[in-house]
Amino acid sequence: MDLIDGIYIVFFTLMVFSSALWLIVYYSNLNKVVKDPEPNVEKSITVIVPAYNEENCVRKCIEALLNQDYPRDKYSIIAVNDGSEDSTLEILKEFEDEIKIIDKENTGKADSMNQALKHVDTELVSSMDADSIPSPTYLKTMVGYFNDEEVYGVTPALKLTRDDNLVEKIQWTEYIYQIFLRKVFAFFDVQYVLPGPGSLYRADFLKETGGWRTDTHTEDMEVAFRMMSDGKKIENSTNAEVFTDPPSTFKALFKQRIRWYKGYLENFFGYRDMFFNPKGGNLGMFLLPLNVLWIIMLLFILTHVTYNIVSTVSSAVSTVILLGYYPLDLTLSLTRLHLFHVFILFFLTIGISTMLLSLFSANEDIKVINKKVNYLTFFVIYPYLFAMFWAATVVDIIVNKEGITW
Repeated sequence: MDLIDGIYIVFFTLMVFSSALWLIVYYSNLNKVVKDPEPNVEKSITVIVPAYNEENCVRKCIEALLNQDYPRDKYSIIAVNDGSEDSTLEILKEFEDEIKIIDKENTGKADSMNQALKHVDTELVSSMDADSIPSPTYLKTMVGYFNDEEVYGVTPALKLTRDDNLVEKIQWTEYIYQIFLRKVFAFFDVQYVLPGPGSLYRADFLKETGGWRTDTHTEDMEVAFRMMSDGKKIENSTNAEVFTDPPSTFKALFKQRIRWYKGYLENFFGYRDMFFNPKGGNLGMFLLPLNVLWIIMLLFILTHVTYNIVSTVSSAVSTVILLGYYPLDLTLSLTRLHLFHVFILFFLTIGISTMLLSLFSANEDIKVINKKVNYLTFFVIYPYLFAMFWAATVVDIIVNKEGITW
């Protein structure tokens, strides 16, 4: 066995272990996957909607929030126009009798939410991206988790508003898988993101700890790290559906993911004292170190697989040029099955199984055939995109030098 085979065995073992762990955690809590605590509609809620040049979607967002199945006297809406240069403010003023509007110069999303937080006098507060549309029961399905005094945040089930082209189809499947994973992470107490579209928080925690940070690329991730480092619990509701607009081009997708991954690195290093620290809980003792290994593993395997493909094709072309034909060897033995082939087969098996569970968790149609293109492109293309996102992030940080801001 050579070094490469040894590396694959280590990675294969890691994949088996982590996949088995998530499946065990999932099945151990199967009766809780799509069941939320009874809603406590006595809790007051404020929803903050920061908006910058969102004239194409902000109206739908506000209308959806006004149509929530929740006592209207128990929740309010604060919309923040962050110096928009389009008709966002004019559209918001159509609802000025029903919502509070803050008009300010452009200082960014985090600062906009902090400005709104000063006006919040409710027990709970939610952030809602202006390009997102919550389902009518969004608030009611989440609020019951706060009956537990240890819970300080709840995440929703994010889905896409459309999946028209290849880029959107890949993301559609990714988001469905994330619904499964976010619920498993909640069971295992390792959620490290409170997504901007729809997460719900205890308002006092945000006020007492300074609100949303303005010096990070991902303020929603930083808040989650802050909560987890302080020993707070973050729950998840698979029924709290929020539909959000996806990037529609590879260029836009890369821009979004580079920002996300920069934010991850900022929090990764900013909260490094959680690593292998019992006070960091399962997040610091297990998931963050595991994430490092996963990133290294995928980058290595995809690079090696790509190298083998290119090498094989190059060798075949050279042989054809020299001999005028390619000698086919139809013999097959187990010794010739490289470990990365086994890895790929296992990855697909686990991936397909997990996807079926994801569809159940997301209350989606289990008829896979209806979304076959989505799944196929996700399994074939997304692993390469994932590696490219990380490579592009590292390059961007090196070139621009200002990538990690705190």
